[in-house]
Amino acid sequence: MSLTAGRLLRLGAVAGAAGGVVSAVTLAALGEGAIGRAVRLEGPSGEPEMFSRGTQQLGGALAVVIVGAVMGVVFALVYGYVRPRLRTPDDWRASYQLAAAAFVTVFVVPFLRYPPNPPAVGDPDTITRRTVLYLLAIAWSLVATWATARAWRNLRDRPVERQLAVLATAGLYVWLVGLGLLLLPPNSDAITPSASLIWQFRLATLAGSAALWSVTGAAFGGLVARPLSAPFPVAADGLPVSVPS
Repeated sequence: MSLTAGRLLRLGAVAGAAGGVVSAVTLAALGEGAIGRAVRLEGPSGEPEMFSRGTQQLGGALAVVIVGAVMGVVFALVYGYVRPRLRTPDDWRASYQLAAAAFVTVFVVPFLRYPPNPPAVGDPDTITRRTVLYLLAIAWSLVATWATARAWRNLRDRPVERQLAVLATAGLYVWLVGLGLLLLPPNSDAITPSASLIWQFRLATLAGSAALWSVTGAAFGGLVARPLSAPFPVAADGLPVSVPS
């Protein structure tokens, strides 16, 4: 069975949804306590709630699964583009490496500058500003990852010692990330709840994101590497190979 573009995207959606399920369970187990405490600290709003807390939890879990499926499709698109440029013949290893890079790029780097806070923490009037800043952090992280990958490919194809190439590439990445963290403005919202509550939620989101990307990478790699699938085309010269549609 050939690995068509459509099938690649479907496998990405399945793998991402699986990652979303595990992520939702992780977030519920580790972060629900912090969310509940933050909501109670906010106090009653004086208006009846439109949805019960149980309904909100179910809706939040469903949203995580849907987001996971969407991220899985994006992951499959990126995988289809970069896979022919990778020299490893192991589809599972390639998938897991890409998932690890996505975790660091999309979550860890923005987390270093704008760690998430539980609901009801922060000024509602600054939501737009905080969202824009977070998206800028993701964009800068993507640029840093892309530039580092290009630098690595250039050094890899030159007569440069591997250790020196690794050090130079890692140094470039750290410099680019550090520059972005320095230039992006801080979040100026006052945080009133206790540090333990805030960091319980933040670490829960970190674990949830790690679960999402690790399961997505493992599931997608396992699906594309099944014996029923034709091996993904790998170019000997590093040039892209089109995927049949």
